[in-house]
Amino acid sequence: MKAFYHYTSERHHLPAILSSGELRGRADMAGERPLVWFSAHPFWEPTATKPRWIGGLLVPQTFEEYYDVFGCVRFALPATDGRLMEWRRACKFAGIPRRARWAMESVGVEAGGDPREWFALAGPLPLEELKAERLEGGQWLPMTVEEGASHV
Repeated sequence: MKAFYHYTSERHHLPAILSSGELRGRADMAGERPLVWFSAHPFWEPTATKPRWIGGLLVPQTFEEYYDVFGCVRFALPATDGRLMEWRRACKFAGIPRRARWAMESVGVEAGGDPREWFALAGPLPLEELKAERLEGGQWLPMTVEEGASHV
């Protein structure tokens, strides 16, 4: 089964996801509709590696640094799920202005991402609809929601 993934941090975002029991959409600008973002990238979406505040500075991280500090988890959704929207359609649905979309594409490509691999759906999305996996030793291994809660 081909899947798309919502990549996130184990020690930073996973606790809130587990306590809510769902993936919730996110909107960055006023008036924007929140979306839950997914990637077709089979190992890790490069744009999911966020910078980190260190000594008052926002510092970029390598994937390895991000993994060491935060841990990596992903939630898989079948790629055939009819609720998924491709990148441009999702941006239009959310009300993201074209200039903002172009800027996100530019920053994403610079980080190693590919907008053709970006998808979204309007949330929330209950965790029971998804397959959860944790990155351990360079491999994605299945995890249960209860197991995820015990590792955080």
